[in-house]
Amino acid sequence: MASLLGPLAVIAVTRFGFIPLSDWIERQYGFALAPYSGFAATFLLLTIPLLPGTMTGLLMLDERDENIMSYYSVTPLTRRGYSVYRLFLPTLLSVLLSAAFVLFSGITESRSENIYALTLLALEAPCIALFLAAFASNKVEGLALSKISGLLFAGPVVAAFIPEPWQYAGMWIPTFWPAKCYLLGVNQEPLAALGVFGVGLIFHLLLLTGLSRAFLKRID
Repeated sequence: MASLLGPLAVIAVTRFGFIPLSDWIERQYGFALAPYSGFAATFLLLTIPLLPGTMTGLLMLDERDENIMSYYSVTPLTRRGYSVYRLFLPTLLSVLLSAAFVLFSGITESRSENIYALTLLALEAPCIALFLAAFASNKVEGLALSKISGLLFAGPVVAAFIPEPWQYAGMWIPTFWPAKCYLLGVNQEPLAALGVFGVGLIFHLLLLTGLSRAFLKRID
């Protein structure tokens, strides 16, 4: 429920709260939020894969502690099949809810380049889940590591406010790539967005492969 209702709450609050808040801040302090709507969109978009990814990672830790994975290993599903099965739902939720944010939040622009950002955001959820399941020894450690995932919010900050080429020093942050794709689309730079998407996709696939191997090694 947290994986579903949390992102829906983010969409609703953004839809009905961002513009009134922007108007109030401009009246009170003379500071306009409207020019920063692109940054706000990328920042809020990151909360959507973060929630289902974290919930799935904690669920996988729970099932590992109860040795449920040992039962899957002797079935036709196998442990690798279990990983695919468990990671499918958060990935699907990330795709659908991120698309809903772009369509209904009221602060995003409908551009073809958004597909690049949405694709990379969909890969964030399984990466977060595998990170928790592979490196946490129990649910308590999983909760602690989930707090560290808050560092992922540095990605859009780097992409939006640090000038090029210095911002590419933050390319090791996974969330840098979808944020950069979206902002390039807003700035009407489709070719640059496509190039960043290609590099970001390779980065995410390598990260997902490494985390998957670490998880399977952990449960062997």
